[in-house]
Amino acid sequence: MQIPFNAKSLMTIAVVSLAAAAAPGCSSREEASTAPHSTDALSSADRFPRYEKIRDSAHARGIGNAYLLAGIAMHESAGLAMCWSELTWACQGPNSPDCGGGPIMAGAGDGACEDQQGGLGMFQFDAGTYWDTINRYGEDVLTIDGQVAHAIDYVVNMVKVSAYTTDAETDDKARAWINRFDINNGSLRDQWIKTVLSEYNGCRSPDWSCWSPRYQQYNDALSQVLDETPAGFWGDVGITCDGGSGAVVGMIAEKYRALGGCGSVLGVPKSNELATPDGIGRYSVFDRGSIYWTEALGAHEVHGAIRDKWKDVGWEAGALGYPVTDETATPDSMGRYNVFERGSIYWTEATGAHEVRGAIRDKWKELGWEAGSLGYPISDEYSVAAGRKSDFQHGSITWNEKSNSTTVEMK
Repeated sequence: MQIPFNAKSLMTIAVVSLAAAAAPGCSSREEASTAPHSTDALSSADRFPRYEKIRDSAHARGIGNAYLLAGIAMHESAGLAMCWSELTWACQGPNSPDCGGGPIMAGAGDGACEDQQGGLGMFQFDAGTYWDTINRYGEDVLTIDGQVAHAIDYVVNMVKVSAYTTDAETDDKARAWINRFDINNGSLRDQWIKTVLSEYNGCRSPDWSCWSPRYQQYNDALSQVLDETPAGFWGDVGITCDGGSGAVVGMIAEKYRALGGCGSVLGVPKSNELATPDGIGRYSVFDRGSIYWTEALGAHEVHGAIRDKWKDVGWEAGALGYPVTDETATPDSMGRYNVFERGSIYWTEATGAHEVRGAIRDKWKELGWEAGSLGYPISDEYSVAAGRKSDFQHGSITWNEKSNSTTVEMK
């Protein structure tokens, strides 16, 4: 269980009114620091390398759309401040290697600085005192990369438990929700800001007086991040390749990287990640194949003649369903195959690619697959008077619809 972050931010401390600070769920300790400090810790030029670090750190963990994280940090730390030297009106936290060995910036809204009670760094981690926070999260919370890593864990969980998000009920679904977030979709943006308010900031209800001003502040911070970064900057958080025309993110990027990335059998990406028509899966298209992902099955690649055959039988909406393996060599090294939810496709140079499924596939398995007496399939399953039939190198299997039985005929 994550310990919640401090239910306030340095920007809130600096600008929120006493009335809002005293609202339910908004700590009255905020009253101790309401002076009109500057809320812009760094210039936009100074922030750019920090945007790059947030983007790259998130990408390394399979998270795209890292501007969502940057928007939180923009608000929480009054402009992406990490070090006390960048925000000297705040408190001095423990020393950080990312601050040249000097103190990390700490929140100034939990009482006197000598009490060491404020949140730490860009994302204002707060598990009690500074040392409670370090003991909870580890010393890497004093680094930018560590802050982003822990923020990702927290954000994935908050999207999962939020009352405002949909189709995000598990960690994998929450990651997918973040990776497919569309900033131009007003409904999704509203879901995100409300989730941040209720689960990150601690302003739990639209009925609380903190809700309206903080909604605007988080929304403005997100807009500022996007305004200060060039078009395509955040879209490049996934894997991109020379000659490609898309970025690969999330679990699909992890699979692509494991296959060899830009130099793999799939070639370079030709699309950004897309949703399947049934809304269950995600996929990316490459020069010579595709990777498909669902929460239940994970990410698997399909390419070459097997992919062409899968396309012929209707992709994931067809008789075979989604892939459950990558393309794999047969034990005799003569063929290749992919297993799908409801069948398989086998290929050899001599026989081409053919699908096998249902009771016919079960019988073929019983006989020893391609190493058995029938050999490789030489046809797809097709209709006959009795039911369905598939032909193999050395015979055929017929399924009788009436008796629900199979018959093997050898050549």
